[in-house]
Amino acid sequence: MSTEQQLAAVVSAANALTNVVTGKIGEIDNALAQARAKYEEQLSSLNSRLPRLAITKNFSMEPDTTGKLIDSWFMHTEVTTTKVRTITSAAVTYGRPDADVEFMRQIQADVREQYPDFDINAAGFWRNTVNVWQFKWTENNSVPWLAFPCSSDNGRQSGSTALPLNEHMTMGAFVRVIEGSVDHAWGVGAEKGKWRWCSSHITPDSYFGSYMNAHPVRNSAAGLVEVMLAGACTGVVTRPVDWGTLLGLG
Repeated sequence: MSTEQQLAAVVSAANALTNVVTGKIGEIDNALAQARAKYEEQLSSLNSRLPRLAITKNFSMEPDTTGKLIDSWFMHTEVTTTKVRTITSAAVTYGRPDADVEFMRQIQADVREQYPDFDINAAGFWRNTVNVWQFKWTENNSVPWLAFPCSSDNGRQSGSTALPLNEHMTMGAFVRVIEGSVDHAWGVGAEKGKWRWCSSHITPDSYFGSYMNAHPVRNSAAGLVEVMLAGACTGVVTRPVDWGTLLGLG
């Protein structure tokens, strides 16, 4: 066999080996992709099975006795609150005004831009009455938090206004930014001019005694936002359709 033939044979063998290796790499990549998909499916299934119990007070944002503030909530002194709408739990056939139905359908239309299957059940029965509030500020000269609901154990022995950071939990709300900007906690994902279901997930941080107050941060000198169904619960909530009501214990 000539030198040229020997070189050709070596090249052919090398090409064949390359094809075999490439094929094996493809098989490994496919196996890894399948394993990852199975893992994510199992994780999603586990997340949906975790209990979703309210760990903040007054999820429906009922007003206090003055009618000017939200009961069991803390508001920054630079922020003023106004209740702009109360939507009855009764269906439209039992008295829900058409204007409220249209209002909820607008929220649904906005949220569907990100969650196409979202249905707010605008004309149907709900478990609870829902209140919509405006938060307004015209200055931002100190620590720029907005507002937060108290922990569900506030007022009890060993309770606090703050949430412990030793468990999985979800903070969420329906938020529409009219002016300004907010972020953090149940303000994550807020967008000017659109209703958005905003949320953030917290995992245990492994720091003894750690806690947080569930408040967004004001990122602008002035602003106006509308908020509905703001609070926190145990477990993992990834879809706005699961945020309509939360069971609170105690």
